[in-house]
Amino acid sequence: MIDTDEALPILPRELTDLPDAVRRVGPPQIPDIDAPYAARLVDPDTDAEMISEWMNLPHLAQAWEYAWPPERWRLYLKAQLAGTFSRPFLTSRKGEDIGYVELYRAAKDSIATRYDAHPHDLGMHAAIADTKLVNRGIAPLMLPRLLKDMFAREPECRRVMFDPDHRNIGARRLVEYVGCSFLGEHRMANRTMALYVFPRTPEDVPAHK
Repeated sequence: MIDTDEALPILPRELTDLPDAVRRVGPPQIPDIDAPYAARLVDPDTDAEMISEWMNLPHLAQAWEYAWPPERWRLYLKAQLAGTFSRPFLTSRKGEDIGYVELYRAAKDSIATRYDAHPHDLGMHAAIADTKLVNRGIAPLMLPRLLKDMFAREPECRRVMFDPDHRNIGARRLVEYVGCSFLGEHRMANRTMALYVFPRTPEDVPAHK
């Protein structure tokens, strides 16, 4: 059991040695998706149990490796909300919660060591909880709407990054389908990622290191 009075955990991918231009950038903005979809900021106290239940489902436990109990999720969500690195939110369809998404500042993330990052770059991790909706065309419909709104809310953002595990064929096909450019496979501390970018303009495709 995690002690509820312990300090909030350090987010494992967040970089701490940052140039001032990166450090000064605020947290990601929560998108406002067109109906019938919607997005809202996570409430750790009321949403942690549901997110924990989702992330312990076999398809998400394998893809995310975050099959944690509710209390650990509550602390992890609070740690995100306490800083400027990332923001967790829930997506819904026709008023029903269907997915969990994290937006993060890519220049503050470990992936920044693998490409030419800009301070306002965003990164995204997303999960659809309901297995009845997986591979049913929901993600290809929702993701372009998310990307459109993210660029509208973040005028200085040049690109959105995706970093699925190199073995996650479904996620790779999705980001390729919506038009992301591939920046190669990169060995990280605990995995090999496939790095992708969705640029605001073709000129915003970065070089990888």
